[in-house]
Amino acid sequence: MYSTITNGLSRSAKRRKLRLMCIDLTGDIEKNNEENSPNKYEFADIKDSCKIDYNGELIEFNVKQLINIKKLGEGSFAVVNLTKLEQRSDVIFACKRMTLEDHGNNNYTSQSDLKAMRAVGNDRHPHIVHFYAALIDLTDGQIIICMEPLETSMDKFYPIIHSHFKPNNILLDLFITRLAKHIVLALDYLKSKNLIHRDVKPQNMLISRPIIFKLCDFGICGILKDSVSSTHLGSLRYLPPERLGNVCSYGTRSDMWALGMSLLEISQGHLPLASEPIMSFMAQMKNGWQPDLPLTLNENTRDLLSLLLRHDVNERPRYYSDILSMSSMISVEENPSNDEINLVNYVLDALPPKTPE
Repeated sequence: MYSTITNGLSRSAKRRKLRLMCIDLTGDIEKNNEENSPNKYEFADIKDSCKIDYNGELIEFNVKQLINIKKLGEGSFAVVNLTKLEQRSDVIFACKRMTLEDHGNNNYTSQSDLKAMRAVGNDRHPHIVHFYAALIDLTDGQIIICMEPLETSMDKFYPIIHSHFKPNNILLDLFITRLAKHIVLALDYLKSKNLIHRDVKPQNMLISRPIIFKLCDFGICGILKDSVSSTHLGSLRYLPPERLGNVCSYGTRSDMWALGMSLLEISQGHLPLASEPIMSFMAQMKNGWQPDLPLTLNENTRDLLSLLLRHDVNERPRYYSDILSMSSMISVEENPSNDEINLVNYVLDALPPKTPE
């Protein structure tokens, strides 16, 4: 996400060879012992300058030419800024700056994000944020990932829908099903690359005009810690019941649960059980919580959410193609309606300005 991720960006940090293990997915089974995995990756090739294809133009630049325009978001390990090139205001990136240090096995790492972005972000998939380049800033001890900028993330978008516009049920349903289809297509593409996202939530779903949704933030494509203390609490509420407090495989069906929770949150304007303390929330999830699906959604959309949020992992769809074949997905028109486009424009225009640098 644009809003995920700084751990004291130290100027004294030194460049190191960084390694990560990106998940090897075979039949949805996670390889928990990364020391035995052959899929090691070192980032000795990252430099402080690069040459990229930017909308058909070959552009060469270095880290000192990146000028911050405004802050898009920040979190525990990184900060994301809207950035332009010096003397080239027409060249715009969303630049994620991450601390240059190895957090070790079983931790969230900047290397994982870069590994996955390199694997999928160059392919111009319509529903995955495009990756332009990675650079190293030795002065500040940071890795910089340059990506395409989008308007905003869904966690900022959906509250405006519910507080300002309150669209009719048909329009809200169209919006939710289009969002669902775009994210499922992105997750299916990741699966084809033997990747699981593992942090699906509204913050990691981006939207842009006229109306297109893209998945971002691949920062925990690698190992996910099993303890509550080592997991971002914001993400913990999207973990499926089988993952809460248990050591078990994390597969595509786990991402499906997170997608279902995200869609339910967006459709009703708040996360289920949002006011519950985290331990109470976890207990209810593990003890068979069933969603109270909004009647504002039509039957086909409720069927989709119900299937994604099955408590028994084996009752969720096995493949993303199973989801895409559902009536709610088939009914999504390739081109959005004028009403959908107008809704998106209204909400984006109503968003508060982002923090200037």
